[in-house]
Amino acid sequence: MTAKKLRVLLVETSPEDARRTLAKLEQNGYLIEHLRVEDAAAMQAALAQRRRSEERWDVVLCSYDASGFCGLEALKLMQALGIDLPFLFLSQDMREEAIIHAMRSGAGDYIFKDNMNRLASAIERNLCEAQIRFEYRAAQRALQEHQTRLQAFIANLPGMAYQLLLTPRGEMFFPYVSEGCLALLGLQSQDMKRDSRFFLTLLHPEDRASYHQAMHASAESLSFWNWEGRIVMPPAGEIKWINLRCSPRLMDNGDVQWEGIMSNISQSKFAEIEILHSQEMLRELSSHIEGAREQERLSIAREIHDDMGGTLTAIKLDVAWLDGRLGGKNETWDAKGKGIEALVDRCIASANNISRTLRPSVLDTFGLIAAIEMEAEEFEQRTGISCPINNVDEGVEIDPDVAIALFRIFQEALTNIMKHAHASLVNVDICNRCEGVDLIVSDDGRGLSEADRQKPRSFGLRGIAERVAHFNGMVDISSIPGAGTTVAVHIPRIAAALPTDDKLPQHTL
Repeated sequence: MTAKKLRVLLVETSPEDARRTLAKLEQNGYLIEHLRVEDAAAMQAALAQRRRSEERWDVVLCSYDASGFCGLEALKLMQALGIDLPFLFLSQDMREEAIIHAMRSGAGDYIFKDNMNRLASAIERNLCEAQIRFEYRAAQRALQEHQTRLQAFIANLPGMAYQLLLTPRGEMFFPYVSEGCLALLGLQSQDMKRDSRFFLTLLHPEDRASYHQAMHASAESLSFWNWEGRIVMPPAGEIKWINLRCSPRLMDNGDVQWEGIMSNISQSKFAEIEILHSQEMLRELSSHIEGAREQERLSIAREIHDDMGGTLTAIKLDVAWLDGRLGGKNETWDAKGKGIEALVDRCIASANNISRTLRPSVLDTFGLIAAIEMEAEEFEQRTGISCPINNVDEGVEIDPDVAIALFRIFQEALTNIMKHAHASLVNVDICNRCEGVDLIVSDDGRGLSEADRQKPRSFGLRGIAERVAHFNGMVDISSIPGAGTTVAVHIPRIAAALPTDDKLPQHTL
């Protein structure tokens, strides 16, 4: 068996007693490294030297004899240096009251010099206890360092850390609140811990219900609690947005306790509100521009149809009158008259096409479905691509603005197919039901890639999305490269009104 190394500081004035002690240890299988000291200076030097090195003493064996430096004086010297080592007394004759006093003073054990059979076991027991004390102190230091780092982390949070406790009776407490409470909520942490109502009174009246609902949902399912809402800061009533994130755990007594962080999200929330406000204003502007464009198209279409069409018709009648008076008298005049008549016919046809493109009269006269059917027929004639219509019409009147929006979406879809899809078939489904209008345009072309969707100046699909958003509808543009594209649009029958300026969330900076 390998001998166990033992580093012994021996406080002993008797060389013979020291020899017997060391011999006893060697008999018990120890490989001894020792130093014998006889006075306070030597002991202090020995302790200090080994304290700074990695080879520290394992045990101090100290004589309790009356002669020379020994006993309690040596124990107090080691304690004064702040050194924790197993310290055992060796004595020839130690009275009971002296033993009790020595043990109360901090000695680990006592051994009679004339019977040292307990020496090895006493040393092992004291070494084990010393190791436990060492590990405990190391754990305490690690815990203290962890707490220091945690406190530093909490102190630098942009908000506050907290614990929230909910009892089965519905009572709420804050067992812990960090110092960030004052900056975030304007409350002292001790006030929050004393009475949770201080926090509840800050909640905005419109957000209190959602706060309690989220809290109880988290408590029932023991799920992560993530909530954001407003608080009203006294005395001026400043609005702050806060976000709390915390994890619950069920306590042994049935309470639910959350640990988490509460932070100020006012800046990001107000920025979000401003973005939403800007988006609504841009959408309203886009809708206004689109409406103005449609009115302009309608006006131009009517002028072309009524004014230019009427003028061209009058020219054609005049040419026909001239042909009736001069016909047959001069072949050159006859040819010129027929040429003028053909040119006028072409102008009339062009005027009709332009007028129909700007605003098909069939849309205003016969409605959306008829206009889509006519547009599909003309698409087939122009491109040779089959475009069947599947029509479900429950006869519910379609709002004129919705009708023109869906018609323009259909035109845009056909334009994209004609330009890019290389399709041979287009299927169109239009359903006019009580709950809303659905328009689905599918082709069997090459499909859309992600790059096609993200082209910087590709406004067709974006225009479709904007038109649908104006009516609080839904649009889904799905595509598989090589397998075609589907544009599906749904506009509800009663479109929710877009929020106006006075309906947008208000805030103070």
